[in-house]
Amino acid sequence: MVVPKLRFKEFKNEWKQINLSNTFTFYSTNSLSRADLVESGSIKNIHYGDIHQRFHNLLDIDVESLPYIKSNSKINIDNCKTYCQDGDLIFADASEDYDGIGKAVEIMNIGNNKVVSGLHTIWARDINNIMSNGFKGYLFNTPIIHNQIRILANGFKVYGISKNNICDLDVKVPSKSEQEKIAHFLSLLDKKIKLQQKKFEALKIYKIGLLYKTFSKHSTNYKIKDLLTFGKSGGTPKSTNISYYNGNIPFLSITDMTSQGKYINYTEKHISDIGLKNSSAWLLPVNTLILSMYASYGLVSINKIELSTSQAMFNMIFKENINIEYIYYYLNYLKETHFYDELVSTGTQSNLNADKVKNISIYLPNQTEQYRISNLFNLLDKKMELHQNILNSLIILKKSLLQQMFI
Repeated sequence: MVVPKLRFKEFKNEWKQINLSNTFTFYSTNSLSRADLVESGSIKNIHYGDIHQRFHNLLDIDVESLPYIKSNSKINIDNCKTYCQDGDLIFADASEDYDGIGKAVEIMNIGNNKVVSGLHTIWARDINNIMSNGFKGYLFNTPIIHNQIRILANGFKVYGISKNNICDLDVKVPSKSEQEKIAHFLSLLDKKIKLQQKKFEALKIYKIGLLYKTFSKHSTNYKIKDLLTFGKSGGTPKSTNISYYNGNIPFLSITDMTSQGKYINYTEKHISDIGLKNSSAWLLPVNTLILSMYASYGLVSINKIELSTSQAMFNMIFKENINIEYIYYYLNYLKETHFYDELVSTGTQSNLNADKVKNISIYLPNQTEQYRISNLFNLLDKKMELHQNILNSLIILKKSLLQQMFI
């Protein structure tokens, strides 16, 4: 029988394949750019960039913020004969990567709003009412559908799909009662994910406020260079010499810092002993404080393994009486208050340099206060990590369900 791996036990019937060319009617979309859109007006516009970056599965018009079309737009949108309806599907027909191509959202709770579909979108409506409202947004974002779209997509730097590509998709659906139960169940999971996201975002905002409250009231009393036993940027072995790479020495990148955050426990790249010796790179002992200086400047981490870095990081070994976790949080405070923006050099990239970092002034209290403050933020970080893990688990669960509940 053609059935999914996972389904509600009360449903036994086989899923049926449908022909989308006999199911969908496609409507014309506009080609308005961001410059043609404003924050207020009478007609809302769905831009493909928002589908890629902001919307997931179901686009709730009551909840999500949509831009409006300028009243003096070059396209006389007021002559539109058709506006979006609940249950309509909007596909992004272009993307710079395979993951984004064909991403779709299903419209819900449109009410009295006038909504149209814009640049690089395909607007489809189930005219035969074969699929329940709320089901389509999940169905067309399942791995099985996305894998088909990737095969059908064309292009080199930018990938695209067409209405004909969509009609060529192999789509199987259950009874409408099963569709409704699937949609209801997944929408409840989405609500749980959104609630968890809000909890995590609230903690992030609270942390920023607490950083400001803790550090802004004090005058600076030391420069970083006065607290160091050693401070030096890293170096990069010549990329043309393959013997310098793929060795046993972890080599830190900005990607490692952004993905792991406070503590660095591994790196994606490695260099060899000979690469280390033939460059200005050096081996950082555990618990070195690392500050990024190029492009994504102001990121800060503490290594929990011996590693080396490129010249894009300034690496600091502090005196024994200095709590490096306190310094870590103080430097985070500087980043959150955009302190580094005033230090960067202008040019092809906005960069810090070693001298500027060494001369940063900070407030350093006594050791007892250093530990009190660092412990306070450590506890908050652990709570944030817990909430982040819960969120990640929910997202993984949803991905698994989309794989197993559809065929």
